[in-house]
Amino acid sequence: DEASDVGQALTVVLRHANNRISSLFPLPENFPTEENYRFQQALKTLDRVVYNLINERRQSGEDTGDLLSMLVFARDQETGESMSEKQLRDEVMTIFLAGHETTANALSWTWYLLSKHPDVERRLDAELKEVLGGRVPTLFDLKNLKYTLQVLNETMRLYPPVWEIGRENIGYDQLGGYDIPSNSTILLSAYVTHRHPDFWENPEGFDPERFSPEHSGNRPQYAYFPFGGGPRTCIGNNFALMEAQLVIADIAQKYRLEIVPGHVVEPEPMITLRPRNGILMTLHPKS
Repeated sequence: DEASDVGQALTVVLRHANNRISSLFPLPENFPTEENYRFQQALKTLDRVVYNLINERRQSGEDTGDLLSMLVFARDQETGESMSEKQLRDEVMTIFLAGHETTANALSWTWYLLSKHPDVERRLDAELKEVLGGRVPTLFDLKNLKYTLQVLNETMRLYPPVWEIGRENIGYDQLGGYDIPSNSTILLSAYVTHRHPDFWENPEGFDPERFSPEHSGNRPQYAYFPFGGGPRTCIGNNFALMEAQLVIADIAQKYRLEIVPGHVVEPEPMITLRPRNGILMTLHPKS
């Protein structure tokens, strides 16, 4: 019931963070500007929602076995202490926002691309009819929804929700003739790499077959990294894929989503890769 408030607040917070990152001389966040005021108000909205979730679970005393309960009732093995309010807030906020906004973007771009490629949509529809036959998909269906996963992977190739990833190099290095001093911040662009013609044939095209076993075996490991890589690979990798696959399978069985004619869709590269002005679509129920 607070989805609208959370969505609006998150948009303000992301734009604020993006502006600070790209600014040569960012003002302190307590400086009285209109942007800082909007940011503080948005943060209060997000804090209110997250603290309400935490307090409701604590007051109930019920361990439901979900992630929130694991965090609320966790105890340090040596001291027996639980997390502080600030620690809990930070952990829940990270999962709540990072786990909702990135996957939502991936799904938005998926519907956009499917509406532009009816041949892909027909093949997806055929797989869903064969595997599910109209019933709600479950975890046990994922292994058989292979083309559904290929559609999702190809969407994240063209529109990776996390379009650039920051890393710091431990020691001096040289790359392409450029000196990189120790402890430099390096931005790796998944958006650019995912469209690089050295790694992808017809890189601007939408072709889920790229991710079939026979077509992806010889591809360099880091030609595709929507979740990062190495020890800092996104901790929500498998959960996000599972969640998105199930949502695609469930909705695509029931509706065909058609882009509203004349509505212009373009990427907005903030902290995540959002569709600027949203994606307006018409839902057509499937018989």
